[in-house]
Amino acid sequence: CRACEFPGPKCTLARRTVPSVTMLVLASAAYFAAVGQLILNAPGGCPATAFRDGKTHVTGTHDNMWCGGTAEYPASPEFNEEHKIQCESHYVDPVLPVPSGYAFDCTGECAPCVYTTNDDGNYICKIDNALKTTGCAGTPSHPATTTRTRLMGSLGAGGNSYCWTALDGYDGDTPKDKCESYFVDPVDPDIPDTYTGGCSGGCSLCIYNTADGTCTAGPKLYPDTPEPSPLPSPSPSPSPSPSPSPSPSPSPSPTSTTAPVASHGCPATAFRDGKTHVTGT
Repeated sequence: CRACEFPGPKCTLARRTVPSVTMLVLASAAYFAAVGQLILNAPGGCPATAFRDGKTHVTGTHDNMWCGGTAEYPASPEFNEEHKIQCESHYVDPVLPVPSGYAFDCTGECAPCVYTTNDDGNYICKIDNALKTTGCAGTPSHPATTTRTRLMGSLGAGGNSYCWTALDGYDGDTPKDKCESYFVDPVDPDIPDTYTGGCSGGCSLCIYNTADGTCTAGPKLYPDTPEPSPLPSPSPSPSPSPSPSPSPSPSPSPTSTTAPVASHGCPATAFRDGKTHVTGT
């Protein structure tokens, strides 16, 4: 590519020459030095965003740069391999509007650029909607959600972003692997459009059912949160001591009106009470 960066987005393809082997080697070295380690474009090993490896980032809604802006060649009905390589060496992130400070981590949707035809039959460079994704964006609390492709769940249009769609149209030999490479986030209703994942809106791992060959959602998951510190148990209130019942005062003995003869309580001699003694013999 003459008088331009290789293979940067502003390369003019209308005036191509065949580069020498030396030029290719030098340009490739400069390119990979600029890009850095390829794995940096696939943090956490998320398969959904593996298309970013080694590609140039176009910033989409962040500053209105899109796939079409990477190609400085006119639309043409003729396929051109150089144009295809130029186009498909890019991806867009974000696709959706995002707040300031966005981390360019695909949580605002990202997608590769694809060289394809438009409705007029001309070849153009545009977003590949089939691979548009928000990445994995799960939670470390459930590690499987950080390596599976995320389905948009209740944020998906028309309810078509749940586990069952993982096998929609699939005719391969590994339906279990295909199904269980996905998870849904969020699954709760009424989640705002600004939600970027992380399972705080509930997420579910997709599970393959061998009995009927379907792909369905597993239990609902949320990020682990620290348990609140237990409140100290209140000390039980001491039971009030029962008030001692007052001892009844003894009733006063009745006063005798006659001088009793001591009968000592013997009923057989009770007749003597109050009587005058006669001495008999």
